[in-house]
This record gives sequence, C-alpha cells and structure tokens, in this order.
Amino acid sequence: MQLSGPHIAHPSGSFTGHISALKPKLLTKAINEGERVSMSERSLSDWLSDAGDTLEDRGMEYGDPRHNLLRIYKISKLLGIQLRDPADVALVFIATKLSRMVESPEREDSYLDLIGYAAILGRCRFSTPEDWDDVESDSQL
Repeated sequence: MQLSGPHIAHPSGSFTGHISALKPKLLTKAINEGERVSMSERSLSDWLSDAGDTLEDRGMEYGDPRHNLLRIYKISKLLGIQLRDPADVALVFIATKLSRMVESPEREDSYLDLIGYAAILGRCRFSTPEDWDDVESDSQL
C-alpha cells in the first residue's frame, strides 16, 4: 500500500515520511533510497514510536488526556449517559476507532489513535486516586 498526501525530504535528501496536516510529527519510516514503505514493512517499534508521537501531538493540541476524559465524563453524566469513571471514555474512544476501522481500514492514523487510546486507558486504570487529584482541580467544567 502506498501512502498519498504531502511528503517531506530529509535535509540530507533522503525521504523521511508522510505527514498529515494535523499530525506534523507523524512520520512513516522509509527506505534511505527514497522508496515508500508499506504498512506491513513497518516494525512494531515504528508503530509504537509513531503512536507516541501522535499522543505527544494530541497533548500539545488538547492538553493532558486525563483532563479531556474527565470533562467528557462530566458532560456524559450531565446528559444522562452512564459511565463508571473517566477511563470508560477511553473505552468509548477505542470502540469508535474500531468502528471507523471497519469502514476505512487503510487509515494509518486510526491504528495509531487506537494504540494511543489503549495506552491512555492503561494509564487511567492502573493509576491511584491521588494520581487524579491534579486533574480534578485543573479540569474546567
């Protein structure tokens, strides 16, 4: 599968990746000769690295994901939607990504988002109540 969209060249002249307008740090690894790399040729560490870059980009745009989960949780409660805790919001995001992947399985960012949501869910599920003290006081709603 070949990627489409804007590409950039490394200062040395080698191709370094595919960039999305929304994810400038999301760079698909490529062969030094400038050939494009298919998704199946990417290593697990490449996927995890790109997912980390995506999380970092999203964090710069939206802030700490725990704040966002808590705000969504509070809004959901106001709307009468029953969630156990803010981590359940991450489960909803995972379900949303899985649903979208059925319709558009070729979208790389969906896989990276799925990895990121799973990491956020793990962080939330294995945190202590004290880990949320700063989130509760800093979240606006």
